[in-house]
Amino acid sequence: MAQFTTNPVLLKNLLVDVETGKIRLPDFQRGWVWDDYRIRSLIASISRGFPVGAVMTLQAGGEINFKTRLVEGVDGEPTSGIGQFLLDGQQRLTSLYQALKSPNATDTRDSRGKRIGRWYYMDMIKAMAEDVDREEAIVSVPKDRRVMRDFGREVLLDVSTPELEYANHMMPTERLLNPTGWMLAYLRRWNAAEEEHPEGDPTHFFTQFEETILETFRNYAIPVVGLDEETPKEAVCTVFEKVNTGGITLTVFELVTASFAAGDFSLRDDWDERRRRLHDGFGVLRGVGGDQFLQAVALLATQKRRRAKMREQPDAPPNQIPRIGCQKRDILNLTLADYQEWADKVEAGFIQAGKFLRSQFVFKEGYVPYATQLLPLATLFVELGTEVESANANERLERWYWSGIFGEAYGSAVETQYARDLAEVAEYVREGTLPASVQEANFTPERLLSLRTRNSAAYKGLYALQMKSGATDWRTGHSLTLATYHDEAIDIHHIFPEAWCKQQKMPKELYNSIINKTPISARTNRIIGGRDPVDYVPILRDNHNEKIEESLRTHSVDPDMLADKDMYPHNAFGRCFLKRGEEMLSLIGKAMGKDIHGGEAVFRNALDRHIPGWDQSDGESVDADDQAQLEEYDDGEPEYDDDIGSADREFDGDDA
Repeated sequence: MAQFTTNPVLLKNLLVDVETGKIRLPDFQRGWVWDDYRIRSLIASISRGFPVGAVMTLQAGGEINFKTRLVEGVDGEPTSGIGQFLLDGQQRLTSLYQALKSPNATDTRDSRGKRIGRWYYMDMIKAMAEDVDREEAIVSVPKDRRVMRDFGREVLLDVSTPELEYANHMMPTERLLNPTGWMLAYLRRWNAAEEEHPEGDPTHFFTQFEETILETFRNYAIPVVGLDEETPKEAVCTVFEKVNTGGITLTVFELVTASFAAGDFSLRDDWDERRRRLHDGFGVLRGVGGDQFLQAVALLATQKRRRAKMREQPDAPPNQIPRIGCQKRDILNLTLADYQEWADKVEAGFIQAGKFLRSQFVFKEGYVPYATQLLPLATLFVELGTEVESANANERLERWYWSGIFGEAYGSAVETQYARDLAEVAEYVREGTLPASVQEANFTPERLLSLRTRNSAAYKGLYALQMKSGATDWRTGHSLTLATYHDEAIDIHHIFPEAWCKQQKMPKELYNSIINKTPISARTNRIIGGRDPVDYVPILRDNHNEKIEESLRTHSVDPDMLADKDMYPHNAFGRCFLKRGEEMLSLIGKAMGKDIHGGEAVFRNALDRHIPGWDQSDGESVDADDQAQLEEYDDGEPEYDDDIGSADREFDGDDA
């Protein structure tokens, strides 16, 4: 079990440990970023004895063996063996070492982020003045130790020599912890000076300065939380997630990177190459990150260990058999040998997953229903190999995939689901035994009514499923393939346009439902504009696609319901909405391998609730009560379609 202690350690001793290399940074701790103002403020706080927070260290010598580096600003080779890894407090200790200990100028940034070199000084007169804020007494000067203005024509402060430092009462901060030599030279200068010291007797002044300022620095202690060498990797990672207040927050990937670096292997460089190949080769894989890649490796590595244990000890009790997993502790327990065994196979698995998504008409990263589902998909391709190439195997894999989307099974923490899928879905593909993820998947007709934005996985899935079912573009009549998808800027648009629906007092709860949306090209959508379907269908037929009726049917739109100009508009919308909703449920049910019942009643109830009189016979008008109720749905507020692709917004007739 990990143990920790909290002890105050004198600042001067901490900085000695930093300088000798006894305290070092794990190599993942990159990016010292504190600017000039924060450094001056930090020095001012210490000069007044104010707390500046704790630091955290990890005792070296345990199971964690990081590649390390010296704190930024420490020159030369370390003179001490590694004693502690600095886990938290890098920004403060680096700033304090460079300002109080280093013989070199501090490398920092100005308020605009520009890199600058600075020397820091304590204005002794201001520091002792009761009516001056202590931060005003901490002065930073350029590397040449001259503060200029008017483009270098006027010198505001010159401390470029020790004599000028004494004359201006500016004590270098690197002398605050070891002031003796500078103090004696300062007193000699002022005791021999012809001009009077601004505070009278220089010896008396310096004695007060020493008691007030220098003693504070000499005796200043920082709380150090020390983790012992038995602290496991998972605990170290959690520490960084919860308490790291500067630099970077350590992820699982960063910690594994640091562990592998001790074996002279750069995980970051290796992953950068793999990421480039995956992301450049498949747009749908651009959401795959290093952590996710390591999770896939962990799933396969732990599965191998589990199988080996079961072969060696077939009668071992379940609690002695390693589990399959990809949680934090599973990833942190990966060895470099594990990674090197599985990394190429996992990369190939993700490439297969990218090809699979294309076959399911998912072509862009933003339209991947569940990025989280890519992980078990990739590991299944590794596990199954050529077994997945048969028609039966591919059909079963597709059923699992769509069940996960419409069953909305991957929307939260799903590490346990991944492990279950790797075992159960592989068996399903091989033997036909239904996995729990398919058995438990459920989709209700009511869900179609609430799918209105592309934030939902089921929304994105249904968009792809419509294209996969053979939908063609209404203008060209071409099938919506990968090529036409990109060439024609296919996106999801309203069938009954938003502008028209607003004019007809249609409720947005219905016209923004995915039942009233379908994938068509940007150019087709511009032709449609805000027109009534009964008007835009003839335009498309006469000018672009004489087989428009066939194209409409590939989108589950009955052209006969749009043909009668005398039909009461709410009747046309309602009939199309009802029929298309039922056909979409059939499409989803077929993909999931399940029958979905009750759609007609659900959609009729929704229409009755939101569009009174929608099912009146052709040519009849709505009575006064129904018309008044319809008016309630028009709130008069400006509205835009959040499902329209940004690339098409300027020309989108639905927004006219």
